[in-house]
Amino acid sequence: MQDVITADGDLVIRRIRDQADDYARMVAWRNSPHVREWWDPDDPPLTVDGVIDELGLRGSTDDPTTSCIIEIAGEPVGFVQFYPWDAEEEYLATIGVRVPDGSWGLDIFIGASGRTGQGIGSRTVRVLSDHLFAEEGATAVALITEATNLRAQAAYARAGMRVSGAPFEDTDVRDGQRVESILMIRDRPAGTADGR
Repeated sequence: MQDVITADGDLVIRRIRDQADDYARMVAWRNSPHVREWWDPDDPPLTVDGVIDELGLRGSTDDPTTSCIIEIAGEPVGFVQFYPWDAEEEYLATIGVRVPDGSWGLDIFIGASGRTGQGIGSRTVRVLSDHLFAEEGATAVALITEATNLRAQAAYARAGMRVSGAPFEDTDVRDGQRVESILMIRDRPAGTADGR
């Protein structure tokens, strides 16, 4: 259980393990059509070496991102990563977006195609945000999503997030063009304990 970040009933968010099963799972998920539609669609298919390199699973890394598997009742169903936005100043400047000081960010997808549309994404965003408020002292949790990904936006709204600011061009590309994206934020609830 030492690799568990947080849990809520049958939902567990655990660190990705430096193991063949987790590598293979990530490759299969990232190369599946329902994930590739929104996650780096112009990139070549992901390989095991690509997963290891991208997620910094071997060797020392200064990357403050924590990469995790989402499990429901012990079944791996998706991926989520989180990081302090302070570590992403150059990226934020490139896209012209500001987030509140002390914010944390996250990226998420449901990899198991039979598990989409079940509220797992909303639940994960809510549970992880609560964890970041309580344990990391996050002032807000902010994520970026494609402006046309209405399904994801509805899921994030159910998790308590709101659209912040105008659409902008992200550095992600589709058909060689930067994609129009939006920032969504969940503010730290009043009276939330700071577990740091």
